Amino acid sequence: MDQFGQSSYLYIQAIHIIGVVVWFAGLFYIGRLFVYHKEASRRPEPERKILEEQFTIMERRLWYAITWPGLCITMAFGTLMLLYIGLPPWIHSKLGLVVLLVGYHLYCGRLRRQLEEGTCRWNGRLLRMFNEVPALLLVAIVFIVVLKDLLSWTVLLIILVLLAISILVTIKWYARYRKSVAL
Repeated sequence: MDQFGQSSYLYIQAIHIIGVVVWFAGLFYIGRLFVYHKEASRRPEPERKILEEQFTIMERRLWYAITWPGLCITMAFGTLMLLYIGLPPWIHSKLGLVVLLVGYHLYCGRLRRQLEEGTCRWNGRLLRMFNEVPALLLVAIVFIVVLKDLLSWTVLLIILVLLAISILVTIKWYARYRKSVAL
C-alpha cells in the first residue's frame, strides 16, 4: 500500500471506530431504557402511562438518531477497510461476532416495537441480562482485533466466561439489593 493508500486507510479506520463507539453507545443505552420501560409497567396510573410514553419516545429517538446511524457507519467503513486489508485469518472470527452483534441489534428493534405496543413478555431481569450481550461481544471483538493471529482462544474463552459470571452475579446481587430496599 502506498502512502496515499495508507493515509486513506487510517481515515477510514478512524471513522469506522467512531461508528463503532456511536453504535455501542446506542446498544448499551437502548438496553437500559428497555429495563426502565418494563419496570415502569409496574407503577400505578397515571405514573405508568406517563413513563411508558416517555420511554417509548426516548427509545425511538435513540434507535433512529444514534443506534442505526452508528450501525450504518460501522458497516460502510468496515467494508471499505476490508477492501484495503483483504480477509486475513483473524477477520473471519471478528466478522462472525459482528454478525451476532447485528442479530442482537435487529432483535433490539423487535423488543423496542413490542415495548411500544405493550406486548413484550420479557421481565426486567431478563432484559438486564440481555443488555450485557453487547459488552461480551465487544470484549471478544477487541481481543480479536488487537491480538489478531496471536490470540489464544482458550484465554479469550476464559475471559468471557469470567466476565459473564461476574455480570450474572452482579445482576443477582442488584436484584437482592433492590428487593431489600423495597421492603
